[in-house]
Amino acid sequence: MKKILFALIFSIFVVGAVGIVYVKSNPPLVINSYSSFDDNTNVRLIEIENTGIKELQLLNVVVNDGGTEKIELVVSKAEQLETDVANDPNITYHGIKQIKLFPSKHLNREAVGKLPQHYGLKIAAENIQTVKIHYKYLKVPFTLTAELKTAK
Repeated sequence: MKKILFALIFSIFVVGAVGIVYVKSNPPLVINSYSSFDDNTNVRLIEIENTGIKELQLLNVVVNDGGTEKIELVVSKAEQLETDVANDPNITYHGIKQIKLFPSKHLNREAVGKLPQHYGLKIAAENIQTVKIHYKYLKVPFTLTAELKTAK
């Protein structure tokens, strides 16, 4: 009886460890594109996507290894996330912790104009070179680091 109980507990531990290793080796947050916002090189719009199976929560964003600058989560109900968004009613701005990012696999692409279709980060800072996005997915912390090239 003790051997069966030990084998069961050990199996649960092994499955849990393999699950954590799998999740850590396949981070769900990706950057699809980035561009200048309204042709201002000090403001960037970074399109992000949750490729996982569950929603994820952004924790904070660090620009150029410094403090957090003016950063907003952009939620688009339009077909594409455009940089010319000044008067677009399908685009809303939120704090980065206000909304969880739904997986792109579960987004209803036929509900354009009604449900979120794309997510992005609007970052206002001088000379943006690197961006670190800290987030939680399945209660496991992750960091996505991206180097942004400037067009010359």
